[in-house]
Amino acid sequence: MNFLKKRNHILLTTYYLLFFFVTCSLAAEPLSSDDEALLDEIQEKACRFFQDHVNPYNGLVRDSAPNKPNAASNAPATIAGVGFALSAYPVAVERGWMSRATAHALTVRTLEFFLNQAAQHKGFFYHFLNFESGERAGRSELSPIDTALFLAGALFAAEYFEDAKIHGLVRRIYERIDFPWMMNHGKAFALAWHPETGFSKHRWDHFDESLLLYVLAIGSPGLPIPAESWREISRPVGSYRDYRLIQMPPLFTHQYPHVWLDLRDQNDGFADYFSNSVNASLANRAFCIDQASKFAGYGPNHWGLSASEGPAGYRAYGAPPGWTVLHDGTITPTACGSSIVFTPKESIACLRDLRQNYSDTLWGPYGFSDAINMTKGWVSPKVLAIDQGPLLLMIENYRSGLIWKHMKQSTPIQAALKKIGFRKGTMELPWPPPPEYRAPYVPQGLQIDGFLKDWPASGAIKLDPEHNREFGVFDGPEDLSASIRFAWDKEYLYFVAKVTDDDVIVKRTGKNIWRDDIFELYIDPEGEGLYWNDPGDYQIGFRPGLGEKEIAAWSWFQGGEDPLQTGQAIAKSYVDGKGYIIEGAIRWEYLGIEPAPGGEVRLSPAIHEIDRKGGDGKLVWFFRNEEKYKRFVLGKVILSQE
Repeated sequence: MNFLKKRNHILLTTYYLLFFFVTCSLAAEPLSSDDEALLDEIQEKACRFFQDHVNPYNGLVRDSAPNKPNAASNAPATIAGVGFALSAYPVAVERGWMSRATAHALTVRTLEFFLNQAAQHKGFFYHFLNFESGERAGRSELSPIDTALFLAGALFAAEYFEDAKIHGLVRRIYERIDFPWMMNHGKAFALAWHPETGFSKHRWDHFDESLLLYVLAIGSPGLPIPAESWREISRPVGSYRDYRLIQMPPLFTHQYPHVWLDLRDQNDGFADYFSNSVNASLANRAFCIDQASKFAGYGPNHWGLSASEGPAGYRAYGAPPGWTVLHDGTITPTACGSSIVFTPKESIACLRDLRQNYSDTLWGPYGFSDAINMTKGWVSPKVLAIDQGPLLLMIENYRSGLIWKHMKQSTPIQAALKKIGFRKGTMELPWPPPPEYRAPYVPQGLQIDGFLKDWPASGAIKLDPEHNREFGVFDGPEDLSASIRFAWDKEYLYFVAKVTDDDVIVKRTGKNIWRDDIFELYIDPEGEGLYWNDPGDYQIGFRPGLGEKEIAAWSWFQGGEDPLQTGQAIAKSYVDGKGYIIEGAIRWEYLGIEPAPGGEVRLSPAIHEIDRKGGDGKLVWFFRNEEKYKRFVLGKVILSQE
């Protein structure tokens, strides 16, 4: 019997060693002794934060702390930080920084507290909690994404410790979460819920870190959501240089799900999300290199734009592609470091440079401070739990695959991935060509009166929330949709937009009409890509008239002007209880275009809607950020001879 036990032990040990080496070979290239020492130091310091700023009686973790010796913190607890902590303790055990017994006991106390005492509603926890009592901190929101980050950490702890008590606690916490309730009768999760105001009007309906939330909700053993909800996530594709990826500028959005989900060599029919994160990291780095002449803190080894502390407070910094890119020279070590599984060579070089050359200002008892802006001579004085956590854990995934390996044993996670339709193999992101529309020639011109009676029979561009939503939440095509047509003669580009809008709101004039219900035209006369705010390109908005207000227009890229007042355009509108019509014409001379049969005009129509509670949304025909910063490719209008 002893021989059999010994033989089985040897076989089991061999199996785990083989698994370990295979995992490592997939996750990492061989590391030098200097690299090992650097990563050891960074991980140990980051782990110390979770040991020093945890309440040992309830497991709550501070949101932030000063990065200097013996400094106390009065920050509230963050439930996302607790999720990262629950994953950090096993890393500390494996690396010899915490005993298994201590980590196990702290994990049990944390889970018992969250099951029985931490403030929650419908199973969801508040974003911030009182560090001592676990009560809601201030007017903190009930947060589905932060609950998901906590839950992911708890699930990993359950798989790591293989303890029946921990498994039971996690299952009861998981089963209690009413995921369908947080959908608020919609197809995507509400952004948040407040006891005072109810559900947020915004939703988790764009590609970002919420991929983890959807996996957990679909795999729930208690109150799941249907797998079809996965398809409600908008995944707009763009590119920077030659890096093609799903647009979402802050780098953490591409990193968080991969802390717990090993999605290498897998795809769901939409994307290979691991490869997508590789490209997001490389594009982020490339952007910093390209902007280095303007910002002293950017360069090949100084990159990583993500949500972080900044000179003006916490900001969602990011890199293209994407609609809005906020950056001011601030980089955060966790951004380049947490991409180590995607870009190991580049990430290690970044971490090494920051450690060697900025240790006097950026380094402290918890490792790297949150962010640095070399251009402005600013360094964050603190560290954040939600940045220390992914840095620590992604380095561990790179070195040993620890979190990935154990999460492959999580039944809910694996069940969800199967329901969603993940399969082996990579895939390229879809890259459809710009759409085309054939505009008829009208030799006698058209009467601009706000009606359609003299328009030739032709097809129309249809905009609806299902196919053309750029942002916002809509109840369906009756909430916002449009039918748009173009025509031309030798003097004018004609357009008409018949917009379905159940509540037309008109308040503003001049440059602020973009805040109202408006019809917009983006026009790229040279066909080389629209560059944002380039005076050679156009963003022209037409706001319908309502009551005593006449129709108004504005052209923003030309320094600000009303083309109706300057005679460069004419337009009329008609408004009723179902929406509005805007009919107009723009002079070719104003656009700098010589029209000719068979000619091609690069443009894209869009409609913007606001509601009385301050929400807004936008539908756009085609508008893709490609190759360069603030460069957008538009649709094609072909000037027909017919």
